[in-house]
Amino acid sequence: MNAFTFYMPTKVYFGRNCIIENKEAFKALGKRALIFTGRHSAKINGSLADVTAALDGVGIEWSVFDEVEENPSLETIKRAADKGVAEGADFVIGIGGGSPMDAAKGASFLIANPDKEAEALMAAEPLKHVPVAEVATTAGTGSETTQYAVFTLHKQGTKNGAAQKTFADIAFLDAKYTESLSDKVTVNTAIDALTHLIEGYTSKKANYMNDKFAESGFEIFKECIPAIKALDFNLEIREKLLLMSTIAGIVIAQAGTSLPHACGYMPTYEKHIPHGRANAIFTRAYLELFEDQTKVNKMLSILGFDTLADFDGFLKSILDPKEEFTEADVDRYTDALMATPGKLALHPFPLTREQVREMYRKSLMVY
Repeated sequence: MNAFTFYMPTKVYFGRNCIIENKEAFKALGKRALIFTGRHSAKINGSLADVTAALDGVGIEWSVFDEVEENPSLETIKRAADKGVAEGADFVIGIGGGSPMDAAKGASFLIANPDKEAEALMAAEPLKHVPVAEVATTAGTGSETTQYAVFTLHKQGTKNGAAQKTFADIAFLDAKYTESLSDKVTVNTAIDALTHLIEGYTSKKANYMNDKFAESGFEIFKECIPAIKALDFNLEIREKLLLMSTIAGIVIAQAGTSLPHACGYMPTYEKHIPHGRANAIFTRAYLELFEDQTKVNKMLSILGFDTLADFDGFLKSILDPKEEFTEADVDRYTDALMATPGKLALHPFPLTREQVREMYRKSLMVY
C-alpha cells in the first residue's frame, strides 16, 4: 500500500434527538452563537427549535441569520458576518443543507477577521476563524464532515470552492429533520452524496483507507435504491441516506471532488440545475475516461449494476432532465474549465481540451 494521511477532526453525533441529548457539547465552542439557516426549512423541520432549546439549556446566547439563499453568495456571507461581529458572536452554527452549512463556515472566518472583505475567503492567505457547529438537515452535501465551502461568485458568473477551509468542530445528524423534504430534493441530494463517493473513490488522491469508506457508502446506497425508485422514504431509509452522505463527506475531505463537480458549476449557475443532478449529468462520461475500469467495475458491482450504461439509465430514470444546451455552451464551458487547471488536478491522468469538450458534449447534448 502507498503511504497516506487521513484527517477528519469533526466530532459527529448521530441519532434521534442527538442535539438535545448532547447539548453540553456547545459549551466548548463559545458563549454566543450566530445560527445560519435558510428562510423556511429549519423552522419547519424542528431543527432550529432543537438547537435553540439546547443553547438555552446550557446558557448560551444566540441569534439567527435566516437569509441564506441556495448556493450562497459572497455578499450574503459578508452581510451575515457583519451581523455576527456587531452582536459579539464567538461561534457559528449552520443548520440545513450545504448552503447554510457552507455559509456558517465562510462567516466563521469573516467574524474572526472583521477588517476583511468577503473576497478574502477566496484568497490563499490563511485566516483564523471562530468555532463551527453543523446540523445536517439534508442527506447530500456532507459539508458537516468536510473542510470545504462553495460560494456563488456573481462577478464571475459561476460557483467556486473557497480557499479558506475549516472542518466543523462538532456535527449533529438526526434524520427526523429530513422527513419534511420533498421526494425531488431527497433524490437530488442523495445523488449528490453518491457522486461525492464516486469522485473521491476515483480521485488522484484516493487511498486504501478512504476507498473502504467509499465502498461502505456504496453498500448503504445500494440498500436505498428500491426506496429511491419507489419514492418511498421512511425514517430508516432517511437515516441510511444521512449516514451515507456523511461518509461521502469524509471521503471527499480526504480525496476531493473531481470533474463532475468542476463541470457542473457553470451550468448550475446559468440553468439553476440542482447540484446533485448537475453532478450526475457528467458522471457516465467522466467514468468512461478511465482506460483502466477496475475501480469503476468494482463500484458498479457493489451498487448492483452490471454495466455503466445500466447505472446511467438508473440516474436518468430518477433525475428528470429538462435543460437544453448548445454547441456554443459546450465550447464556452470547456474553455472556462481548461482556464482553471486546478479543477483538473485531482483527475488521475492529464486530459486534453478535446477530451474535456467531448465529456461536456456527451453529457449535455445526449443526457
